[in-house]
Amino acid sequence: MKKTVVLFYLISIANLIQAQIVWNIGEKDKNTAGFALAPDKYADFLKNDFGWEDKYFIIGWSNPKTDFPYVLPGTSDVWAGSLNGAGIRTQEINILFRMKETGSGTGYKLVVDVLDAHSKNPPLLKITVNGHVYKTVLPKGKSDASLTGDYSQITPNTIEIPLDDIIKTGSNTVQLKVIEGSWLILDDVRLEGPSSAKLETLNPFVYLRNVKVAGYQLNEKAQPLLIDVEHLKDLPELTVRLDGKTILKQRLEKGRYKLEAPMPAVKKEKLSVYEVLINGDLVEKDTVLRTPEHIVTPADYVDTHIGTAHSRWMIAPGPWMPFSMVKLSPDNENAGWQAGYDPSIESVGVFSHVHEWTMAGLGMLPVNGALKTKIGDQRQIEKDPEAYRSAIDKTTEKTPLGYYAVRLTDYDIEAELTSTTRCSFQRYTYPQDKDGRVMIDLKIPAEYRYNILDASVNQVNDYTVEGYSVQQTTKVWSADDNQDYTIYFTIEFDKPIKHFGTWINDTIFSDEKAVNALKPDNIGCFAEFDTKTNPVVQVRTGISFVDMEGSRRNLSEEVTKPFGWSFDAVRNNNQKTWNDILSRVNIETNDSREKTRFYTNMYRAFCRNTFSDVDGRWVDATEKIQRLKDPANEVALGCDAFWNTFWNLNQVWNLIAPEWSSRWVKSQLAMYDANGMLAKGPAGMEYIPVMVAEHEIPLLVSAYQMGIRDYDVEKMFSAIKKMQTVQPQKIGDGLTGNRDIEAYLKYKYVPSDLGRFSNSLEYSFDDWTVSQLA
Repeated sequence: MKKTVVLFYLISIANLIQAQIVWNIGEKDKNTAGFALAPDKYADFLKNDFGWEDKYFIIGWSNPKTDFPYVLPGTSDVWAGSLNGAGIRTQEINILFRMKETGSGTGYKLVVDVLDAHSKNPPLLKITVNGHVYKTVLPKGKSDASLTGDYSQITPNTIEIPLDDIIKTGSNTVQLKVIEGSWLILDDVRLEGPSSAKLETLNPFVYLRNVKVAGYQLNEKAQPLLIDVEHLKDLPELTVRLDGKTILKQRLEKGRYKLEAPMPAVKKEKLSVYEVLINGDLVEKDTVLRTPEHIVTPADYVDTHIGTAHSRWMIAPGPWMPFSMVKLSPDNENAGWQAGYDPSIESVGVFSHVHEWTMAGLGMLPVNGALKTKIGDQRQIEKDPEAYRSAIDKTTEKTPLGYYAVRLTDYDIEAELTSTTRCSFQRYTYPQDKDGRVMIDLKIPAEYRYNILDASVNQVNDYTVEGYSVQQTTKVWSADDNQDYTIYFTIEFDKPIKHFGTWINDTIFSDEKAVNALKPDNIGCFAEFDTKTNPVVQVRTGISFVDMEGSRRNLSEEVTKPFGWSFDAVRNNNQKTWNDILSRVNIETNDSREKTRFYTNMYRAFCRNTFSDVDGRWVDATEKIQRLKDPANEVALGCDAFWNTFWNLNQVWNLIAPEWSSRWVKSQLAMYDANGMLAKGPAGMEYIPVMVAEHEIPLLVSAYQMGIRDYDVEKMFSAIKKMQTVQPQKIGDGLTGNRDIEAYLKYKYVPSDLGRFSNSLEYSFDDWTVSQLA
């Protein structure tokens, strides 16, 4: 017995000797005095520029009293920027540190001591260490007085995360982020590790985040070694050597860089040694494996995930095409303003096909298990057990141009998405222990809620489902405009449907092959497949705003005939189409982050909407079918509005893609031919007065001025002159024209008691553009 006690004592002493605090921010003393903003200046969080993804705290460089806030806000905290009109604002703290020695890699532990949390809306805290994710819901606090420095009723909580084989030599990253709920107050954050663990002495000028070989070549002769580096101070010189030879030398200014240091391209695998030096001092030396890779294209730099945080319905990650009708994207937010996708919500409700201002519809999601017919709420802490929405593994989310992929963790399904202009193509990989199911939902949560006036779904054969949904959103901008449209769809699977069913509202029709409903609250269908033998199910979908034949023809012409069932061929075509546009502009920089920013923004500039079918048919504002004469060069184009596009977007289209400027002119003239007026807000080819003035006029005139003239110029002049001289008109369920034109024509300006005085400037600018064309 004594031997056992002595042995246990010796082991305990050995463990105490081996363990150490590698670094710490603050002290576990139930006091925030050592942190920035403490003890009560929480409202200055944004004012002090905290919370941004490019903000960092570097161990051994940053100062907790100025650089580390005592409070981490949540997504529901108005004082930290989350508002109904501004969207969800996630705040994060990024901790960077470099290790010189890690020992065996075991014995590490991250400890986060939380002093208190919100009393009614506790935070869901997400902690990421070198890409490894940990989530926890903190217990509710007793009082919110701790936010202003009263710690008499706090509810402390300690989070300990083992990090065996996760901490590495070189750079490491810890990120703290609240992805749902309200604030938490920190007592301290520390890394514990073995006695052999040693921090690296930091270079005072630069922090080196990462070095890796790029998965591409710049050209036939060069493959980049990517140097991810943060500038700290002065103008240091960065040098990169490969096998003893200098391949890059550059002065660094303020900011973060991901430099493409050009290594000689190789024909077969080769192991090389790289060195990174700052002002001649060695910062990192290691080996890299070089391999032959494809030559990079502008499309490879695009990341469709960028810009999606607290964004609008029309901005989301997904495999969109230039000016495409189908905009297949993951939807994860509840219905309402700025609904659609937000990266802080780690779930997917549906992958939906239509993301135009005031328009939405046709959602799909692969699932398995018990049948559920509700999409459910975006909440992550309290999941709806009756919803088919699935949580996702964010580390599996991929958002390059022309492709989206993610793993649905509730079902262990990998979903992959790509598209053409009017069609989607999806590939689902199911687990093989149960049958798979695809949900097809016609009523989805959208930014502008819509009513379904009439809907029908029908299983046509063992492989095909067709249907339509007549939809309306009332008073989308004012009392005199509605958005009316019908989505027709043809869905084809590459495997026979084993079982098919439908639902209307809360009633499930488990064996019905067809269903029709007038004014349902919800309606949809589900198709089940044998995924035990072959786990992959592919689905291709064509849509049309004209008729069912249009959806069939769009699918046949854009997918079935050219690509069959090849997912990769559709994806490659998407990227090839984009490269045709993006490659027209070449930027010179060796910073891949700059290339990503530029080409992603350029990509966004071409993400508006086509509303005509491959045969040129489209539906006008009075719900009549029209046809364009030359579908190859004419399309019906819509958008929310030409809101100050004359500042930059007109010029971008005219210079980079004059064929699309031509199509915009012809689309406007097609609306003029059909309904007698141009449109400032042609969403869905309706007349929606979403903005003042008629700023489609500068778009048309600028095209003419820049040499784009393959249309009836005299007709265009008559149209723009009419828009500036006639009274507003009701067309269909919309309104067109200038609301204050009567006063403007009479007085040559708009008196403030007769309309908006600022319209004087808006109207006069459009008048000037008319005169330029004349």
